[in-house]
Amino acid sequence: MPQTGHVADRLVAWAVGDLPEGEARQVREHLASCAACAEERDLLQEAASVVAPMGHGQPRPGFASRVAMRAVELRVQPAGAPWWRWAFGGAVAAAVAAAVVVVARPRGAVPGEEVLLAQRLELFEDLSVVQNQDALRDLDVVALLHTLGLEGKP
Repeated sequence: MPQTGHVADRLVAWAVGDLPEGEARQVREHLASCAACAEERDLLQEAASVVAPMGHGQPRPGFASRVAMRAVELRVQPAGAPWWRWAFGGAVAAAVAAAVVVVARPRGAVPGEEVLLAQRLELFEDLSVVQNQDALRDLDVVALLHTLGLEGKP
């Protein structure tokens, strides 16, 4: 891998020993010839000596549950109550349904056979009432029969 420029981006990996041997050799060669990168290496080594390595210990009991409860407390709540979202969704659904009905409604439709049949049925019912008016008058007379005396007078 040809070396162009500085190796500052690989210095941390080199310092902890994570670079493959070929790249580590290239970094060492560059550090021998570049004062700026050598100074960066010295600063990294000084910082590593100040910061003590962190041990791999176990967290205290209950740590995970405390973190989870705190995360729930800090969780951002959505604006507005949940029922507002449902109401808004219902209103949108009703508006869409109304728009579909308005758009799908036939314009200027000629009355179909069902409408004509219903109109004829209404006329037939009215005709049967008119034809039975005489029978209705007879019922009025029958209703008054109990008020008549023996001689046929009220």
